[in-house]
Amino acid sequence: MNLENEKIIVCLTDDTSIYWVHNLESNKEMVLDVDNYVVYKSNKCFYFYFKQNINNSYHDILKLSEKNYIHIVVSDFADINNILEILDHNNKIDYSVVNHMGETQYDDSPIKIKNLKNIKYYFSCGDLLNKDTNQISKFQESDKFILDYRYSLTYFYIKLGFNFFEKGEVSLHNESRKNKVFVYSKSKIGSERETLLNKLITLDRVYNKVFNEEDKFWNDLRYNNYHLSFFTDYMSCKINLVTETQPPSFYNQPNLSRYITEKTLKSLMVTTPSYLLCQKETYDNLKDHGFYFINEEFGQYNLDNYKKFVTFINDCNDFVFDQFFQRTFKKSKLNKIKLEEYIYSDKTKEINLLINK
Repeated sequence: MNLENEKIIVCLTDDTSIYWVHNLESNKEMVLDVDNYVVYKSNKCFYFYFKQNINNSYHDILKLSEKNYIHIVVSDFADINNILEILDHNNKIDYSVVNHMGETQYDDSPIKIKNLKNIKYYFSCGDLLNKDTNQISKFQESDKFILDYRYSLTYFYIKLGFNFFEKGEVSLHNESRKNKVFVYSKSKIGSERETLLNKLITLDRVYNKVFNEEDKFWNDLRYNNYHLSFFTDYMSCKINLVTETQPPSFYNQPNLSRYITEKTLKSLMVTTPSYLLCQKETYDNLKDHGFYFINEEFGQYNLDNYKKFVTFINDCNDFVFDQFFQRTFKKSKLNKIKLEEYIYSDKTKEINLLINK
């Protein structure tokens, strides 16, 4: 394919960066599909998705860069050191790294971000910590670090296959919901999550789904399969309590990387009103972007907010509980639409950075 003076974003099809890159723009079309790569074109740039590893693709990428601007995006931490050996040390093509997996990342682990001389940008769904101090890395203070908690929503949306769901408002409805709060109570002994859950799970109005030995057996062998049951679980009751991986740190926990995971994403995919136990910064950010959680009904989000929620669940009668559900349901069912608006929107800021505009 002969191109000249074009802007081209490149990633590998076997690298999870493709989840992020392919959703930078929705209005693009495939113009070529050959053995080595597939090409999409938008009104802003081209997207080249190479089907082979970086060693086998690098020669073609270099050739493409002779007459065009190339920006490579990578994110697969399992093999990234080999890729970075080529991209950073050779420094012939601009490249960026995406962290969109919703996990704690350090500036020297799993990759030594702080030692990269020529990285263009580090797009991240969460904070980058220094392992020695457990504080925010100095790298995060640079203009190379681009933070958006929503990056992980795109990652898990594709990973869990939600892109195959029907778009728009959820068409399935449960007309016989339990008059209860649904909770997954799995937590580490002595953790903040356990402390917070213990305030709620003993209440009569709570339906607590626990992991039995059989669940644990299959969870160890087929970890990702456990995601399948969430859709019916999260539609079984009138309220969900969703506990994020990173706790709110109401109890002066040490500094934690701020990010969101598939737990929050699942709550956005169903119509059931959810109370989200997460870090205040991520909660406020989601709220600023138009997402709704019933935390909002109990004032400013803090420990008192959660205590008010627990008190309400404990004290309300069936009529009051149902009225609360009916009122918050109308707001909650818009979350999936708001989520898809983001997933399939043009990420103008990120695109402009990648094409040097």
